[in-house]
Amino acid sequence: MGDSMSYEELDARQVRGLPMAFVATYLPRRCGIATFTHDLGEAVANASSKEPPMVLAVTDPGGQYAYPAEVMHELRQSTKADYARAAELISYSDVKVVSIQHEYGIFGGDDGSYILDFLSSLRVPSIATLHTVLKAPSASQRMIVQQLARHCSQLVVMSQVAKDLLARAYDLGGHGVQVIPHGIPALQPADQESLKARFGVAGRRMLLTFGLLSPNKGIETVLRALPEVVKEFPDLVYFVVGATHPVIVRRDGEAYRTLLEREAERLGVREHIVFRDQFVSSTELGHYLQATDVFVSPYLNEAQVTSGALSYAMGAGAAVLSTPYWHAQELLADGHGRLFPFRDAAALARSLLELLRSPDELRRARAAAFAATRSMQWPSIGRRYVELAAKTVDEAPARRPVVPLARASSLPELRLDHLHRLTDDTGIIQHATFSVPFRPSGYCVDDNARALIVALHAERLHNSTATRRLVTTYLSYLQHAQRPDGTFNNFMRYDRTQIEPQDCSDDCLGRALWALGAAVRLADDDGCRRLARDLFLRALPASRGVGPRGTALALLGVTNLLRAEPESGALRDALAALTRALVARHVEHATPDWRWFESTLTYDNATLPLALFESYAVTRDRTTLRVAREALEFLEEVCFKGHRLQLVGNRGWHGRGQQKAEADEQAIDASAFVLAFRSAYLATNERHYARRMGQAFGWFLGDNRLREPLYDTATAGCRDGLGPDYVNLNQGAESTVCFLMALIDMLELAGEDAERPEESA
Repeated sequence: MGDSMSYEELDARQVRGLPMAFVATYLPRRCGIATFTHDLGEAVANASSKEPPMVLAVTDPGGQYAYPAEVMHELRQSTKADYARAAELISYSDVKVVSIQHEYGIFGGDDGSYILDFLSSLRVPSIATLHTVLKAPSASQRMIVQQLARHCSQLVVMSQVAKDLLARAYDLGGHGVQVIPHGIPALQPADQESLKARFGVAGRRMLLTFGLLSPNKGIETVLRALPEVVKEFPDLVYFVVGATHPVIVRRDGEAYRTLLEREAERLGVREHIVFRDQFVSSTELGHYLQATDVFVSPYLNEAQVTSGALSYAMGAGAAVLSTPYWHAQELLADGHGRLFPFRDAAALARSLLELLRSPDELRRARAAAFAATRSMQWPSIGRRYVELAAKTVDEAPARRPVVPLARASSLPELRLDHLHRLTDDTGIIQHATFSVPFRPSGYCVDDNARALIVALHAERLHNSTATRRLVTTYLSYLQHAQRPDGTFNNFMRYDRTQIEPQDCSDDCLGRALWALGAAVRLADDDGCRRLARDLFLRALPASRGVGPRGTALALLGVTNLLRAEPESGALRDALAALTRALVARHVEHATPDWRWFESTLTYDNATLPLALFESYAVTRDRTTLRVAREALEFLEEVCFKGHRLQLVGNRGWHGRGQQKAEADEQAIDASAFVLAFRSAYLATNERHYARRMGQAFGWFLGDNRLREPLYDTATAGCRDGLGPDYVNLNQGAESTVCFLMALIDMLELAGEDAERPEESA
């Protein structure tokens, strides 16, 4: 078949029996995309081979589902290696094309970045359906979608507004983006009054909102419109159908549903509302939709490029009232429904009254919605996907040969066993005797701050009660340790008494600021974010005039907080001041053969260029980037022998004109290299930094001076360092947390070495 062949001319034999695979969430997981994938799979099967496509189901942490037979593999959402392994599974199958249902929140990693590991290891063509397209994506979100476009033969969106946004906000215009609407069931005709009787509202007027319940649904707007409407139509009943979103349940329980019930009671309309807390089947949903008179879609913001609920309601012939989010504006144009302003209960009440007062207008609205969606029925949508898949296969290059698993699959999994072992209800204990916590060593801010950063990332990956407990434990320790002047008491005995007197070191202050800034950016719990912000702002003034490491660590805190509050002028001023101070140190001390911030290389060295790379990511200041590169390149010259990292030892350090000490290499230094090389890679797109990142991480796994691993696979802890000719077998907090910080960065970026083109310096 030639490249110019149209869909209609495709050989039916190529379409029929085309082996496809879907990568997405899947029923019985309670998720809108899971339902979509199931329905699309059936439609594709009916349009081609009658056999359901292979499904690779993304399973959330803690989820256990009785998947149907078509689910051939589970991808554990938070396990990075699973993505490369899933791609390898497809490589050994007869699958010819893969369909990915993309939503930032369903895949692991920051903004779902783990799906890129799957794509970089995949050896068959792919199509990505984008369920979310943002008007103002973050740099990470934008990069992920651009990489999807680079790897996938086609992108599919469900509305023209989504296609336009891809062109404007992601720089992805052109022929590689197809608009295929959200599919809807092909419902059989049914008697509306009989269905109302089934729901106990025979002869009454029926309103409906359905979907997984969450605060962004805007149900409050409908409740506040009802008092005015039921005065004139006292037989009106409003059905709110749908289970509470599982993420909301895990975080807040049923607090939102309870709030709605109390609001209805306060407004005096509780008897006019039916809450159905259930995840309804497609058949039952069709019955609700065909029974309803008016479907209300009261979402609270415009950033919605597709709504399956809205599409389903129109397809069932319900009159539709909706807030003007993007997909609603597109679907309801030309009189196919009515719009009312966000949060405007009075406007909604007026529109409801106009419809209910005029049976003719209500019938017209129902007919208009029904007629507008005939081409969106699942059989039609299934055919369009099959045609697109066949065209994609036809135009794809020859299948790449199977090669060994991607390097990501050989990384250790993120295990928190030893972190939990070291942590009690006060915080993380500083030291260990072998793998056993050494309680007399007590606690310190340094370790609890680093542990908080790890716990925050782990919470985003695992979303479990255990990780949430770690976040609050470490944050609570920092709160307790903070003094009235914003500084911190670093050390605490095991009996919870402070060691007095003690100064707040630069490191202690800086690491606390780094962790608190990260908590504001990453914490799921609003209370944690608010507390962390308060503690951060109280501590920040103390960072003026600290030494180079304290300055660098404080910079990392400010850049984290700026990601959460990008418009803050005060934070940008602080960033500029800290960056100037660190750059000035480099100007003062650097010479052509000693390109460093002070006259001695000591510990945690790579954190200094790391902070400047992170500052550059915000400011794009070329001087900052130049100093960061020079400093990191100097460290490479000192600490790398070929591909092997050999750190500055703690027994003697490394002064200008002196020989570098080798004994007592520490995990904190290796971890700082991993983080710095990742930041340098993201700032410059140079593959050299990605390779160095992997080599630095290899230090933990045995690619070091003694050829001995520091990471203990049995305990998931990290040994404390390399002596002259032995490994320190104790597994304390600093080494373990530093290993976990490095591993998290590796898991976020593993496989990127092959993602980006080589660029010159």
